[in-house]
Amino acid sequence: MAGFFSFVLTGVPAQAAVKKPVSVFPAPGTPVASEETTISFRGLKPKALGPVTVIATESGRHGGSRLAHSDGRGVSFVPKRAFVPGELVKVRTRKRIALTRNGDFNFRIGKFYGNDDKKGKPGTPNTNPKLESRPDLKPTVINVLKSTPGATSGKNFYAAKGDGLSISDNAGRVSWFRPTAFGGKGDQVLNFQAQKYEDKPVLTYWKGSYSAQSFSQIGRFEILNRKYNKIASFKPGNGYEADIHEFHITPRNTAMVLAYRGVKVDLSKYGGDKNGKVLDNVIQEIDIKSGAVLFEWHSIGNVGFGAVEIPPVSGVAWDYFHLNSIASDGGSILTSARFNSTIYRINRKNARVQWKLRGDGVKPRTNSFKMGNGTTFAFQHDAVRLPNGDISLFDNGVQPGVRVVNPCSAGLVLRLSNKGKQRRADLVSRVEHPDCLVANSQGSSQLLDNGNTFVGWGSLKQMTEFNPTGEVVFDATTPASTISSYRAYKFNWKGFPKDRPAIASEADGEGATVWASWNGATVGEWKVLTGSNDDDLNEVGSSVWKNLETSISIPTVGAKVRVVAYDPEGKQIGQSGLIDVGKQSR
Repeated sequence: MAGFFSFVLTGVPAQAAVKKPVSVFPAPGTPVASEETTISFRGLKPKALGPVTVIATESGRHGGSRLAHSDGRGVSFVPKRAFVPGELVKVRTRKRIALTRNGDFNFRIGKFYGNDDKKGKPGTPNTNPKLESRPDLKPTVINVLKSTPGATSGKNFYAAKGDGLSISDNAGRVSWFRPTAFGGKGDQVLNFQAQKYEDKPVLTYWKGSYSAQSFSQIGRFEILNRKYNKIASFKPGNGYEADIHEFHITPRNTAMVLAYRGVKVDLSKYGGDKNGKVLDNVIQEIDIKSGAVLFEWHSIGNVGFGAVEIPPVSGVAWDYFHLNSIASDGGSILTSARFNSTIYRINRKNARVQWKLRGDGVKPRTNSFKMGNGTTFAFQHDAVRLPNGDISLFDNGVQPGVRVVNPCSAGLVLRLSNKGKQRRADLVSRVEHPDCLVANSQGSSQLLDNGNTFVGWGSLKQMTEFNPTGEVVFDATTPASTISSYRAYKFNWKGFPKDRPAIASEADGEGATVWASWNGATVGEWKVLTGSNDDDLNEVGSSVWKNLETSISIPTVGAKVRVVAYDPEGKQIGQSGLIDVGKQSR
């Protein structure tokens, strides 16, 4: 079709050009945008955009609607129909657009193959023992190897993919557990954290199914409040599937997330197929309230294939980059590319790479920094900027089948400086397990407020806390039958479940055994009441809280029993139903 189609919001006059350039995503020149892409304009009021003209070389002119961003600082043009893979999209505006002239820019739609067209395989079934009072729960078993007074008093967050989400203390006692299935079948969970959303504590995670071999994945990012109610559930925008590796809530109450998408590219120059398959890594910032895309960055078009150490293999999709973390860094984004052993800083306004920190010593021209003694790292995870400006990361140190850079995996902190014209990276700290643990995949390293470091060992199914001198003050594992937790963290958390305590009982001669649980509550003590009805109850036993489920033996029992929960300060906070002995209730 010839000519352009001009889409103008009815009743909204064109505004004078803003002083600062407007950012647009997909960024001008993007070579692999999604066929379902929207066009997001940032840095102006929604009504100030004015006319937008969109035409593609094959599908022709595109009309659309507009989606205002909830912060009032942008608007997305939402085409009424999809673009055609491989075509060039031309956009015309009357605004001053960053990286363009005269407000006009182009981007190209990628040619894709179907790595995300089918659902991945479900996880391994949970084989842990079920609770008597909550038969629907089979919480992960936390085996504590070491726990000392030097360990921070927060809660340990662990998401065994085939079991579920668990919050436990330094004694390995689980206070909250949610199974992977969530009432369905085949789900897995990853990247379980406590974060803040709208200045309130929340729980966040990825839930779905995936195949690590094909990167096929169907899933969502979810947010729970302190009552464990789901308050948000969403995917990336522009037709992408939610990648498992990252879900970071920014100080702006937006979400930084990842997506992987298979793209057809000529790889003959790099030893691959002419019609090769490559995984493009996509970073998006999502407006959680509206679902609008506020930022989008693609590895293809921004980082060349020549920067990677692992070559393509004929007939196999090339995971040349493998992004696995995103973190806010002022007006920029910090992200970790595992297969380049590189941390990238990306400008949020124009999606350009600002600098590269490469830790493996390979291809030194791809590094913006001179590396100091002890700063080597490779195939890393979980790169974040600390409040003092240092960089924290988990150094896997090894990639099976490729090479070993460091013999032991470790939590690493680096200090970046810019003296004159030379950027430098120097070692602040490195913590390794006394057993020289080597995590072939996954992992996390978290610097705690008291200076301790909490490390999740990924594929090794272990978590360890170190004090500032590198001494182990807490160490725990999960059973061999448990699937690993992608990351492990420690946070302060206190929840308030909306349901009541659960109870089960079984007669034992003149007495009985009573099981009490209250998933997600902070219980200090349980008391058992028994009698024939609500008006005829006597206390016959008690116990301190022992684990998600506490077993209490009572010497005598009436026709019915009830458990009453008290918090650690002795205040009554809840009670179960009054049930017949031998029954279970929640």
